[in-house]
Amino acid sequence: MDLGFCGVERVSKEDESLAIDLVRSHEDKTYSLCDAMSFVVMARLGITSNRQFGSSTARPRSLG
Repeated sequence: MDLGFCGVERVSKEDESLAIDLVRSHEDKTYSLCDAMSFVVMARLGITSNRQFGSSTARPRSLG
């Protein structure tokens, strides 16, 4: 996917562990493990918002 306008970021073992902890600590939420992994990777990369299909999705506050 080296087209110059996007990149692929691999999920690390630490990202996976943090995402599992996030899902377990927010059982009242409806996001999936996949969503949680995205939140964790976004936090690691310093991304503060996600724009897709015309909407904005913020990450959980616990990720700062």
